[in-house]
Amino acid sequence: MSSCLKIGSRLLDSDQMISALVQYKLLEPLVGHLLLDEVFKEVPLLKQEVCQAMIGRSEIPENFEQFILQWCEQKDITLEYFQSVIVRDWQLQKFKQLQFGSQVESEFLRMKPDLDQVEYSLIQVEDQAFAQELYFQLRDDGVEFAQLAREHSLGREKQSEGWVGPVALSSLPIDISNQFRHQKTGIVYPPISIDQRFWIVRLERSIAARLTDATRAQVIDRLYNHWLQTQIQKVMNTPGAIAVQSDPTPPVLAVA
Repeated sequence: MSSCLKIGSRLLDSDQMISALVQYKLLEPLVGHLLLDEVFKEVPLLKQEVCQAMIGRSEIPENFEQFILQWCEQKDITLEYFQSVIVRDWQLQKFKQLQFGSQVESEFLRMKPDLDQVEYSLIQVEDQAFAQELYFQLRDDGVEFAQLAREHSLGREKQSEGWVGPVALSSLPIDISNQFRHQKTGIVYPPISIDQRFWIVRLERSIAARLTDATRAQVIDRLYNHWLQTQIQKVMNTPGAIAVQSDPTPPVLAVA
């Protein structure tokens, strides 16, 4: 009798499971996890590393196996879950450091423009002539940016009197980010057309990205994700690498 996967009230046989993997775009993530299974065979964890991850100290208890069981009981998890999920995650972190740690500095310099942040003031309106009028009030008449944003802006920045940020420069519309990259703070820019609205902006502060621990982790994750996606595509694009076939194991005959 063939096995089925039960999810709620649905039963999926092997063919339906394969179809579901494709339909719900789960095949590529599955390929990625299977590739990592092979990688992790070359990334064993030392007992000291396991202890460090579990309790923040590298000293190995006298009865290491009993220590693992007690820790699992405290966390209300099974030993199987510990080995298949938690240890696997620790192996992933170790692999990232071993594989990509030496590339962080050069990659950080390459992607630094995407990590730099800004704080700025913003007014959004739909009418170009009105936007031009507000711009002149800001530039020539000394009207407070916060006041005009509070009274006229159509975006969420209305609630913060026009103030936005800090946000990554790379997250802004390209016309805005290009202006901010090359201009000084305190300058009010003429209206710029963005998605059927007109933006009036003033750069308040530029925040250069620094290679902190958090940034280092972000860079490593970016390198890892790019590597993994490349490996997945190699498999997906290799003829015959992924195929549906019958189980080659011959059936076992019961003999009286």
